[in-house]
Amino acid sequence: MPSVGIIANPRAGKDIRRLVAHGSVLDTQEKIYIVRRAIMGLEGTGTDEVVLFPDPTGIGTKALSGLGGPLRIIPRFLEMSVYDEAADSTRAARLMYEQGVACLIVIGGDGTNRVVAKGCESMPLIPLSTGTNNAFPRFLDSTLAGLAGGYYATKHFSKEEFTSPTKRLNLYRNGHFEDVALVDVAVCDYQFIGARALWEVERLKELFLTQGQPTNIGMASIGGMVHPVRPQDNGGLYLELGGTGRTITAPIAPGLIASIAIHNHFLLTIGSRTPISFTPSILALDGERELPINAQDRWEVELSWDGPRVLDIERVMEAARHG
Repeated sequence: MPSVGIIANPRAGKDIRRLVAHGSVLDTQEKIYIVRRAIMGLEGTGTDEVVLFPDPTGIGTKALSGLGGPLRIIPRFLEMSVYDEAADSTRAARLMYEQGVACLIVIGGDGTNRVVAKGCESMPLIPLSTGTNNAFPRFLDSTLAGLAGGYYATKHFSKEEFTSPTKRLNLYRNGHFEDVALVDVAVCDYQFIGARALWEVERLKELFLTQGQPTNIGMASIGGMVHPVRPQDNGGLYLELGGTGRTITAPIAPGLIASIAIHNHFLLTIGSRTPISFTPSILALDGERELPINAQDRWEVELSWDGPRVLDIERVMEAARHG
């Protein structure tokens, strides 16, 4: 039975960068509309089932209640405990993968996609931008996301042909795998995590990137102004910040422009591990402070092509056009 999943992060687009920068607030009602349009897109393709994450704000329930008439598609909510934490999305993605869901529509920013990617295994994602930093997801109406996801599921398109691989940054402590980031790992001189969102560039010491373009918002924009790396490029970028050297200007959050001194930079190669030099520190993963590290441990960052596969919307829609 072809099925497509939807995970909408109720917290995406609501962090402290609405106070310290000028980020838009994407409220729960707008997310309900986004989910509703995605479901209608799936309905139009004849998808049998939509599998929904039972988030604590009831986005999925409210999206269904406003659809009006009866639908052909069968909605099903995951049977799982929800604790209103990021790991809920990881567990939901893993359940969907285990239950054979064809692909997953993710509604959130870089941070949301990061936690989903930790559980999705080989299930392709359709990442829709609704967060603050959106280097990994794309801006696309959810109606089209529903259509593309539905066609991919119902027509049994090949994963190899209709999805694209993505990069990620693997974190190791004393040689043991610890965590991942999809876009950036930022090394900061904070002594505690505090507010998770990252916006004070003067606290940045090192930056590891899978991608970075001048048109990005967030940490990826810094790399984009120094040495652009595209998502499809077979490499990444390391930057040492502060001290003497070139100064660049980059949009590190919506409406927040900063000048950053770049002391050194070099390209990262796939499979190589680069040590984190500045310790003790806090690691921010995809824009959010997550991990405190001490000077006694050896931390390394590895660039790989082990990120989640992402549905090629254009290719799917073109193939669907031809039947």
